[in-house]
Amino acid sequence: MSREIQHSSAIKPISIPVNVAVAKDNWDRVQSFAATTTQPQEKLYEIGRLLKMATDKGTLEATLAITQFEYGTMDSFLQLAGKSVEPGSGLSLSDFDDTRIDFYSPGKDEYAGTLEQTLWLQHLALNSFGLNINAAERLERTFELSGDYAKICRYGNKYLIFKENDAPSGTSGSYVISLSDPAPVVDPNNAGIYILNVWRIRSGVAVQLDLTTDYTYSNSTKNLTILAGLSGDNYRIWYTAASYGSAGDPQVLNDSDDYYLDAEFVTITIDDGTHTPVELDKLTGLTLSTTLNRTEAPRIGSTEKFRDVENYDVTVAVTGFIKDSVIQEVLMHQAGENWGIIDYSLFDAVDIVIKVYGEAAKTNFLIGYKITDVEFADDSSSVSANANSELSLNLNSDNLLISTDIGNM
Repeated sequence: MSREIQHSSAIKPISIPVNVAVAKDNWDRVQSFAATTTQPQEKLYEIGRLLKMATDKGTLEATLAITQFEYGTMDSFLQLAGKSVEPGSGLSLSDFDDTRIDFYSPGKDEYAGTLEQTLWLQHLALNSFGLNINAAERLERTFELSGDYAKICRYGNKYLIFKENDAPSGTSGSYVISLSDPAPVVDPNNAGIYILNVWRIRSGVAVQLDLTTDYTYSNSTKNLTILAGLSGDNYRIWYTAASYGSAGDPQVLNDSDDYYLDAEFVTITIDDGTHTPVELDKLTGLTLSTTLNRTEAPRIGSTEKFRDVENYDVTVAVTGFIKDSVIQEVLMHQAGENWGIIDYSLFDAVDIVIKVYGEAAKTNFLIGYKITDVEFADDSSSVSANANSELSLNLNSDNLLISTDIGNM
């Protein structure tokens, strides 16, 4: 019996990198998935008229906020960076600059039930990432993305299909791609239109293709014809259909990786670059926050906004108990030297490394986060009667390295 209200077990987010030749992937360990769509608008009036003349609608704004248990894999980061495998040197913030990604979330009437509709957010860009570590709690990641398009596929169009096709050797000119399994259905908002989006990746350059100019589609043959294909082209095609076809349900559960990781599986070190790195073992909390500051500005002749990255902000906020001003001594570049006077005006940049292991014994390294050239921002200490002294300290930088290779840490 189907439910009257959709339950979280009946949906699962899937991402598709749009402008790179990378396969789609399910998102695992997701704890919240919040999509928000806003229509900016202004009511227009004129002198001599009481009621509005019209409503001027701006570019649609679609945002997505995700929280996810840290589970020690790079899968989500690779999707957001548009990479199939982790680069040898890990992922840096610049890897997330240009990738645009679609998220779709098939919604069923109940767990493993019948599909009812599919939420589709298009061409999203990553705006921020966070890692929250609190003592005796599970580690949690946060992501925020934004874009300009949102659709809900329903009824006869409820199955959103993504096809990826690589043009074989020898391709030059007209190139036919069969879309018979499953066959596209017509877009009810645009008569005669069956294909909703087509991108071509050629020699690493992504171009969104136009119907008639760049490709044609025949509903009778179910063939999409690229008019000027070349060997090695990667074509990325979106449409809706009456079923998933022989490929089946795209939603897949992952029972191979860890379900969650605890704070006791973590080591945090601070390094002044001269002395032995110091492990911070009296912290009760650490929040890593990364922001990609994008120019979200409209452009003439297009409904899409610029989303180029201007710069990055990385902040590390720590809380813990006060003992011997260990962090401040490292900021003095006198780590472990039992320095006699801590002078805040002499603080200099340090590196912070967060290593996440598969167990409390810390024998199996899973993933790490390294922030270099970290500068002191502020700190505060407090003590109450009959209580332990507490510290709150904030640092900032403009870089972050993420890797599953401990050598990169």
